[in-house]
Amino acid sequence: MKDNAIISLKTLQNIEGESEVNEIELKTKGTFAQKNGKFYIIYEESELTGFEDTTTTIKVTDDMVSMTRSGKFNSRMVFKCGQKRLCSYETPYGVIPVAVNPTRLESKLSEDGGQVNIEYTLDIDNSEYLRNRLNLTVEKTVG
Repeated sequence: MKDNAIISLKTLQNIEGESEVNEIELKTKGTFAQKNGKFYIIYEESELTGFEDTTTTIKVTDDMVSMTRSGKFNSRMVFKCGQKRLCSYETPYGVIPVAVNPTRLESKLSEDGGQVNIEYTLDIDNSEYLRNRLNLTVEKTVG
C-alpha cells in the first residue's frame, strides 16, 4: 500500500512507584485505510523507538485495538478494556513475557484520520509494572 497519511505517536512510560517518565515522540509517513468497519494504521518503526526494520500494523475496531509488529522484531498486543491479555514481546534484548492490562481506550477515527489514545499497564514477567500512555494521531494526506 502507498503512504497516504502522517502518523504522530507519543508514548509515555514509567515504572510503578518511580517518578521518572520515559517519553518517545515519532512523526512518520504511513498508510491509513478503512475496511469492513475497521481502521488500519501501518508504519515503519525507526531507531528512535528501538524497533528499526520493523513494520507496525494497528487495527482499530469499536472496542478493541491490536498492535502487530513484524520484521526484525515480532509481537502482537491486544487492548480491550477489562481484559488482561498475555503476550510475548520481542525486543532488541530478547523475548519478554508480558501481561497487557488496558485501563483506558479511546478511538476517534473517521475516513480523514483522527486519534487513538490508550492507557495500559504491562506486567513484565510477574515482577515489574510499567504504566504506559500511547497517543496516536493520523492525518490523511491528499493524493
